Amino acid sequence: MNTPDQDINWDKVLAALTDGDTSHLTAAEQATYLEALQMKQLTKSEERFSTEEGWQKHIANRQQQGLKVRWRRQLAVAATLLVLLGAAGTWWALHQTKPAGKPGMLAQATLPPAAGVQIKMGNGQSVTLDSTGKVTRLANGTTVQLNQSNVIRFSVGSTVTVQLDTLVVPRGNKAHIVLGDGSHVWLNADSRLVYPNVFTGSARRVSVSGEAFFEVAPNAQQAFEVAAGPVNVTVLGTSFNINNYNTTIHTTLVTGKVSTGAAGNKLVLTPGQQAQYNTQTNQQQRISVDARIYTAWKDGDVYFEEAALGNILQQLGRSFDYNFTCKEPALMQLLLTLDMRQPATLQQVLDQITRITGTVQFRIEGRNIEVFRK
Repeated sequence: MNTPDQDINWDKVLAALTDGDTSHLTAAEQATYLEALQMKQLTKSEERFSTEEGWQKHIANRQQQGLKVRWRRQLAVAATLLVLLGAAGTWWALHQTKPAGKPGMLAQATLPPAAGVQIKMGNGQSVTLDSTGKVTRLANGTTVQLNQSNVIRFSVGSTVTVQLDTLVVPRGNKAHIVLGDGSHVWLNADSRLVYPNVFTGSARRVSVSGEAFFEVAPNAQQAFEVAAGPVNVTVLGTSFNINNYNTTIHTTLVTGKVSTGAAGNKLVLTPGQQAQYNTQTNQQQRISVDARIYTAWKDGDVYFEEAALGNILQQLGRSFDYNFTCKEPALMQLLLTLDMRQPATLQQVLDQITRITGTVQFRIEGRNIEVFRK
């Protein structure tokens, strides 16, 4: 026997869904209550609850009972379902894994570095640099400035005490400093340069950890020496890149001539050559390379040729101050070629990787990025 719509008191049905008491419901109201309760149970299953499917199922069930679906009743049922689906949505938000999607779906990889560039003086003073052009005067008469071209310049007083200072470049930063002799040094992210505020003696000696590019001012009477772990590079006037992030130290010559290596194991490089020194075996080899692959970072470019995705992401993480994780080791062995001129954000690079591979996706949360296959 069909039951007319007006026999259903929707306030009573909603109350029963809240407190579970159905003793006061009519037969028609109990039928509606049971249908709504079934849909509520769907939120506890492993399948995602569909609002549209739930509504259509409710309509179909009621039509099978011979009831007419009028506009007033649709509004009432919709109100009931909205209450249920609101609870269902909350349950799914708390219990379901966030869906994989396009790069940047959860966030955009555009965060600035967490820390800035510092100079730590040999006398214990420390200066954090900014690009406002502000000149900082130190107690020993030295002045330090990071100008609007992002070049660090310093000058010393006539009575300054010679000391070793350290330029500290955290992850996500780069720095360009002009030393006291006019030599230019670019430091990559997560790197340090130790240098004297005044060069004295027969050699200009500095040390570097991480990665640095040098343009050495010529001085035939005072050689320029760079220490990178056990490797020493000696030049008179030249430009070269040195990288000692890992156990293999790479020295890449762009112009001029250098002698590089550890004691008893020296090599002379000409432009376009690279020395690779293994700190674990103390073995060194010389190869010919495309120097731009190893120096593009200095100009803010992203340039890789047939490089493993894992190596690319390791360098991008250091350059932009992000951390990458991947549960599929084989994916990190994927070989890629990238050539991007001065990308403004990491997000632009990630989007490019996704476009050219068609399979690599990124899920971003804060400074942590998960890499997965589409």
